[in-house]
Amino acid sequence: MKRPLLRAGVAGAAAATAAAAGAVATATAQRRRARKRWKGEPHGLGTLRGDEVTVIADDGVPLHVEVDEPAVRDADSPTLIFVHGWVLSLDCWHFQRLAFRSTYRMVFYDQRCHGRSGSAEPTSCTVQNLARDLERVIETVAHDGPIVLIGHSMGGMTIMEYAKEHPDVMKERVTGIALLGTSAGDLGQVLPGRAGQLLKNRAETLFSVGARAPRLVRAGRRATAGPAYWITKHFAFGGEVPQEYVAFTDAMISASSASVVWDFWPLIAGLDEYASLASFEGIPVLVVVGSKDLLTPVHHARRINELVPSSRVEVLEGAGHMIMLERDEDVTKLLAELVRSK
Repeated sequence: MKRPLLRAGVAGAAAATAAAAGAVATATAQRRRARKRWKGEPHGLGTLRGDEVTVIADDGVPLHVEVDEPAVRDADSPTLIFVHGWVLSLDCWHFQRLAFRSTYRMVFYDQRCHGRSGSAEPTSCTVQNLARDLERVIETVAHDGPIVLIGHSMGGMTIMEYAKEHPDVMKERVTGIALLGTSAGDLGQVLPGRAGQLLKNRAETLFSVGARAPRLVRAGRRATAGPAYWITKHFAFGGEVPQEYVAFTDAMISASSASVVWDFWPLIAGLDEYASLASFEGIPVLVVVGSKDLLTPVHHARRINELVPSSRVEVLEGAGHMIMLERDEDVTKLLAELVRSK
């Protein structure tokens, strides 16, 4: 095999493996047909929109923000701020947004390099900058009144870092925190089994190839289109779900550029936010995880619970990583209880 083709295969394998961690997949004719199917379903996944605002991050990255204002709002009710995970977008909160939009003021935004937010230099893709982005969003569209912070996967990590940097806001304004399918650290081997060990041992080599040779990665994506789609279903969900849920998740992943994987991988692999958890003291914290979450397994949630006395863990039996979709009613109910517990 010629060396360029070998590199293409390696890069393709890296892309497929990363897709299992909520990474990139391929936009193929099969996926375009799937997108049409879920867009035509009553769920309307990805169709909800609010008042759009562009917030400029400290380093100039434009952040796409959407604000949902209820027709009638209790003056004392909190603003709910939703922070999505790696290679997803603000649309992942579809069901929670639908459930709460008539009752609570809500803020959704795409993290840097994700969704409709702008791209950034690879060196800026750090948890510290994600926390600063959250700070700018809060300052711009939720600058006063109580707030509830809700984060999934990398979004939960963003909230942890933000809490460490802003103890005053945590004490004075935050009335609740929800951490869904997330971890405070020890994610060097994100994937289980041999695939995870390969990624852990070869991540630097594989990802450096991908970063230097995007055309080869695209070729690898095309070669692994079918497996990548299956991987999305296997690693995102714990059981059978409507097909449009898988297509919707895969569409969000496919919309992410390959650089999102390479640039954010060091953040995930080197994460250590255990010290940040002390900033949650006295705040009601809800930790939710699926019993079949292969990316941030149950023991990560239990570790957070051990370190945060004011937290409680809810394990959703049979669910995977994308619990806000797979178990939307359970997640929405738990969030409603948290918001009302102030």
